[in-house]
Amino acid sequence: MSFEESMRELLESCPGAQGAAIVDPDGIPVVVSPEDGSLEVLGAELAAILNDLSVAARELQHGQLEQCSVFAENAIIILTTIAAGYFLVLVVSRDGLAGKGRFLSRLVCARLYSEFI
Repeated sequence: MSFEESMRELLESCPGAQGAAIVDPDGIPVVVSPEDGSLEVLGAELAAILNDLSVAARELQHGQLEQCSVFAENAIIILTTIAAGYFLVLVVSRDGLAGKGRFLSRLVCARLYSEFI
C-alpha cells in the first residue's frame, strides 16, 4: 500500500479527521493529504518539539516516544512515531473521534514501519 493510499484510508476511517502527513526528522513532509500548505508548516514546527520530547523520554529512561497528542482550541493533533525519526501527523476536529484517530494512527505506522527502516 502506498503512502498516499495509507493517508487516504486513515482520513476516511477516522470521523472528524481533517488531514494527515508523514514528516521526516527535519520537518520536511514526505506525503500530505490534503495538500493545502498548513500541514506542511505544522509538521515542520512539530518536528523540533517531537525531537525534544523523544530526547527527554530517553534521558528519563521512559523509553522511545511512541505517540503524543496536542489539544488546541480547534483541533487535536496526534503525532505517532514511525521509525528513524519519521512521524505521522493526524489532525482531528475537536468534535471528532481522537481516540479512534490515535488507534488508527498506530495501525498505519505499524504497516508503514518496514518502509522506514
